[in-house]
Amino acid sequence: MEFTIKQHLTSFNNTPELKGIIKGINHFKLTSSMAPVGVETPSIYRLGKKIEFLFELILKNSIDYKLLLSNFQIQEGKLTVGEIDYIIKTINTKSIQHIELSYKFYLLDNSLNADFIGKWIGPNRKDFLHLKRSRLKNHQFPILKHKSVTEKLNQLNIKRDEVKASLLLKAQLFIPQNQLEQLPKNFQNCVVGIWVNLQSFQNLNWIGEWCVPDKIDWYIDPIFNQSWVAKQKALATIQEKLRSKYSALIWHKTKEGNFKKIMVVWW
Repeated sequence: MEFTIKQHLTSFNNTPELKGIIKGINHFKLTSSMAPVGVETPSIYRLGKKIEFLFELILKNSIDYKLLLSNFQIQEGKLTVGEIDYIIKTINTKSIQHIELSYKFYLLDNSLNADFIGKWIGPNRKDFLHLKRSRLKNHQFPILKHKSVTEKLNQLNIKRDEVKASLLLKAQLFIPQNQLEQLPKNFQNCVVGIWVNLQSFQNLNWIGEWCVPDKIDWYIDPIFNQSWVAKQKALATIQEKLRSKYSALIWHKTKEGNFKKIMVVWW
């Protein structure tokens, strides 16, 4: 699949943002950005790196922000103990922000014996929202106080106490097929589809066309996709992924031209 840089940026910008999961941490509101002229989509094969590229592209071509520092690794001897994602300056307010950026896909698993936050897991059960929140709160934001970070900020003529912590957490959330309970508003705003197992997917009587995007393109808005197949062909791709214990994101296009998202899980 090939998409234009404008389609990549639009998909990133239009992804909902999960707000209010860490008390006392600001939500970073990113202003929209036009696609820079002459920029091509790089050959990046990891979703996280693609998201970083798009975010930095927006910052570097924005009249609202100045990027001061990115992906600053913090060393203790030969050991890397952490990293500062971004330090930026907002032009009109002159404020300095430490931004942690994350793009996540989480599924609500009501079978887990946990509180509400603890029920959100990654598609392959290797990622957990409550652990992400804990690491942000207890490590990624506090590491701003590390000696080497203070020294770097001093080189940039920035006082550490003037830096405000902000989080940009882009999230696509999937709920069980028969979910009835209403979610808190900040979570409901990020729900983009349902998740099912293979048998439930096979039993869906949805008419239309299908696409199984590679993970690197999971954030793309399906409205930009031009490659659609029949359900049976999509099913073969899904089964291949599930055999390798990789859940599959599915885009569905109705006859009316509407789009739905489904996560088919292997577990």
